[in-house]
Amino acid sequence: MPTPLIDTPAAATTCLPDFSTVPAPPVETSNWSLPDTGVRRRVAAEYCKRGYAIVHVPGSIPSHDDLAALADALGLGQPFTPPLYAGSSHTLGGVSRLTAVRDAAHPFQDTAGQNVHCDGTLQQLGEIPTTVMMCAAEAAAGGLSYLVDLVDAYAELRRLDPEAAAQLAHAEALVRTSTFIDDQFVAAPAFAEEQPGMWITRYSRTATDTYRSSPGQQAALDRALAIMDAAAMPSSSYRVSFTLRSGQALVLANDRLGHGRTAYRDDPARPRLLLRGLFTRRPLA
Repeated sequence: MPTPLIDTPAAATTCLPDFSTVPAPPVETSNWSLPDTGVRRRVAAEYCKRGYAIVHVPGSIPSHDDLAALADALGLGQPFTPPLYAGSSHTLGGVSRLTAVRDAAHPFQDTAGQNVHCDGTLQQLGEIPTTVMMCAAEAAAGGLSYLVDLVDAYAELRRLDPEAAAQLAHAEALVRTSTFIDDQFVAAPAFAEEQPGMWITRYSRTATDTYRSSPGQQAALDRALAIMDAAAMPSSSYRVSFTLRSGQALVLANDRLGHGRTAYRDDPARPRLLLRGLFTRRPLA
């Protein structure tokens, strides 16, 4: 039997001690620039301990400028544009428009549900620690967002079945394939230890994701995926669901939580629209 990459069972440490199946209460503020120091500190603290924060500016219809103001207030810097979207008319200045349109070249065109995933999985693991999604218009029906505490689910997997957990941590565990550029893919671990006791992830379960086991370890990989799939189910203690309302922004630890969405129906007069930015930094208080 190959030596597992995780040598001994790990204690089920909690990377995100405040994560809960109860949605975080929105942090209300008067302005996307977060003029109140206490608000900035609360957003940064919830990101670190819960894995996400929801910011709400009542009456706001967020714009690209608002996303930039929020990012600046949190010390996130400029949005990162994945090379995959560099030539897209739907991603400008690093901000992508997530909406349903009849455009085959649009990467975010569908009203169908989205399975759990991390953003930017064609980049290096840990390169995009933060995603910000601002809701400019919510769906007429459906479109429930959900988050999955992947790092703590994986801690439990390491405790229960280290051999299976190792199959998600080897060098080519997860292969993400581009849907826009032929023959472009990235093979890398789905989970890695950023520092002792702190794990990060690019774990995703979409149609463009393929998992590879170490030689002779397919059964162990199957066990790992079954446990992680269970962690993403609606009844799981590792999952929280909520509707991101118009005038709200989700600040997400993209390398610790996975996210997804249920299917939705649009109002043709006001289609669902989210603005998304990816960032190479974490929020600062």
